[in-house]
Amino acid sequence: MKVIALLTLITLVPEPSAAHPLHLSITNILYENGKLSIRMKSFRDDWETGYFHYHGVPIDFTDPSKREIPWFREYLNKSFRIALDEGSPGLSLEIDQIGLEEDAMTIEMHAMVPESPKYLYIYNALLTDIFPDQSNLVIFVFDKKETVIKFDIRKHDAEVILR
Repeated sequence: MKVIALLTLITLVPEPSAAHPLHLSITNILYENGKLSIRMKSFRDDWETGYFHYHGVPIDFTDPSKREIPWFREYLNKSFRIALDEGSPGLSLEIDQIGLEEDAMTIEMHAMVPESPKYLYIYNALLTDIFPDQSNLVIFVFDKKETVIKFDIRKHDAEVILR
């Protein structure tokens, strides 16, 4: 009986790293003229595994309508935000486009920065609650300077100095 239960469990639970051996997202953020342009690239199947983790049912994010479900936006808002400081609510990130290219999913967003801050606070815990080896790289470009920050299970937030 235990063998049947184990085999059933193995066939129903998606294999977490069958498609790729590493869990990674790369986010490019360009800040100019009071606007943040954000391009986040990650593995589509990692998002599908995340959905399965929370809901216990498979989902196919190659179907554009599935990317419109509330969980997708709620999870993104919970896992990634940019704010004027750590204690303030995040800036309103508007999704411009979600694209798929083979196994990759790219989310393009923008946000207006309401003032000229001395720094921005970035929180990026995308998929670290699902994959302990998840790494989230952020490349922040401001005034022709690039800052690269690595977020992972141990580091979820950082400040980027703008002056």
